[in-house]
Amino acid sequence: MIQKPEIQYVGQFYIHGSEARKLAQVKSRKKAKTRLPLVRLERVEKVFIDPVAILSIAVALVMLAAMVVGVFQLRTDWAQHESASAYLSQLKKENAALNREYQSSYDLEEIQSKALGLGLIPIEEAQTRTVVVTVPEPEPETTWLEELRWFWNGLWE
Repeated sequence: MIQKPEIQYVGQFYIHGSEARKLAQVKSRKKAKTRLPLVRLERVEKVFIDPVAILSIAVALVMLAAMVVGVFQLRTDWAQHESASAYLSQLKKENAALNREYQSSYDLEEIQSKALGLGLIPIEEAQTRTVVVTVPEPEPETTWLEELRWFWNGLWE
């Protein structure tokens, strides 16, 4: 008699579902580490670098450098401001001293006698007249919008 051919596709597409399986042994011995720590250190690990993260770190470093440069410039500007302020206060003190010296150097009585000798009169003796001036109103200037309206109305007349 001729043997039946073995059906190979049945085992290939069979899904284990409801059949009872053998339980795995719960007790299993822990395997001892066979690798030494040096072998682990020698192993090469691949590290993937995200270009966006590298770019953002570079931008942050550039901004940090700009902030540091700005702080140094601000400190030098503040020192220049302080020196200019000190120089200004020194000049104001010197100006006040020179003003006092100048005002004390001339005599008002002498100036009045010279003015009267030249023919000037005191303000109390001067004649006054009142003059009324009327300012004419300026002609209204046409704006660009008014000219545009005039042109548009002229087109439709």
